[in-house]
Amino acid sequence: MGLGGRLRPEEWLFLTFSVVLIALMIYLGEGYSTLVKLVGNWRFGAIVLGMCAAIFLRGYWRAGGGHGLDRFRTALTTVGRTLREFSPLWACMVIYETLHDLTPVLRPHVVDQQLIAIDHAVVGVDVARWLNDHIGSPAMTEVLVVCYASYGFATPIYAAVLYLQGRMGPFRDLSLAITITAFIGYLGYMTVPAVGPYVFQTDIYPDLLPQWGHNGLLDTINQVKGTARDCFPSLHTAMTTVLLTLMWRDARRLFWAYLPIALGLYLSTLYLRVHYGVDVAAGLVTAILALILTPRINRWWHHRQQEPVVIPRQRSSSSTVRLSGAATDRQSSR
Repeated sequence: MGLGGRLRPEEWLFLTFSVVLIALMIYLGEGYSTLVKLVGNWRFGAIVLGMCAAIFLRGYWRAGGGHGLDRFRTALTTVGRTLREFSPLWACMVIYETLHDLTPVLRPHVVDQQLIAIDHAVVGVDVARWLNDHIGSPAMTEVLVVCYASYGFATPIYAAVLYLQGRMGPFRDLSLAITITAFIGYLGYMTVPAVGPYVFQTDIYPDLLPQWGHNGLLDTINQVKGTARDCFPSLHTAMTTVLLTLMWRDARRLFWAYLPIALGLYLSTLYLRVHYGVDVAAGLVTAILALILTPRINRWWHHRQQEPVVIPRQRSSSSTVRLSGAATDRQSSR
C-alpha cells in the first residue's frame, strides 16, 4: 500500500491545508516571519516533549521484564504511534497559530460591522452588552471564564480516554470530526475575517470584566489571540458541539459530567465579548456538517482499505469428466 493508502482522511486534510498555507507564506513576503515565529514558539515544544516523555515511560514500564534495549525500542515505537494518532490535535494547534499571524496579512480589513448588522437584524441588540447588563456579575464572570478555558482541555482529555481504553473506532471518529470542524472554521477565518466585540466595539464596552487586566485569564487569552481574525465561525461552539454529540453516542457518563461546563462555554462565548451571535450560529452549522460528513468519510475510507479476497475458480466435476473423456478419446484414436 502506497503513501496515499497509509494516510488517513484527517491526515490528508491537514496535509492539504498545510501545503496551501506554506504556499501563501512563500508568496507573501511577510509570511516568512509567521513561520519563523511558529518554529521558535516554545509552548509547542514543551507540550510535545512532555507528552513524549510520559508516553515513553509508560511504554517502557508496560514492556515488562525483557531486555533493556528491546524495552527501549518498544517504548520509542509506542511514542511514534501515539504521536501519529494524536497528530490531528497537534495540527489544529499549529495551523491555528499560523493563521493567528497570517490572517491579518491576508485579510487586513475586517467585516465585523456586517456581523453586527446581522445580530441587530435578528435579535435587535448587541448580545454581549445585553448579557453583561442583565446577568453580569464578578461571580458569573469567574465561572464562565473557567468554562471558556475548558475548550483547550476537554477534547484532548476525551481523546486520551478513548485511546487508552483501546476504543479506536470512536477515537478515529473524534479525530476526523475535529479535523473537519477545524478545516471549515479556518476557511471561515480567511473568508470572513473578524476580530470580535471586545476588540471592534470598544466604545460600548468601556467597563472591563473582572478577569480583564492584572494578568487575569482573559488577559492571557487576549495575548494569545491578539488581532487574529478568528471570530467567524465560533470554533468553541463547533468543537464543543461535536464533542458533546460523540460523548452522547460513545461515553454517556462523560457526556453528563461535561454538559454543565459545555453549556457554560456556549454562554461564555457571548458573555465574555469574544463572539457575535451569528458566530455561534455558524459554529453550530459547522458542527452539524462535520458530524454528517465524518461517518460517511470513515465508512468509505475503511471500506476502500479492505483488500479484496480473490478465491480461485474451481472447475466443476462435470467439466473434469468431460476433459478426461476427451483425453481418453484422443488416446484411443491414436
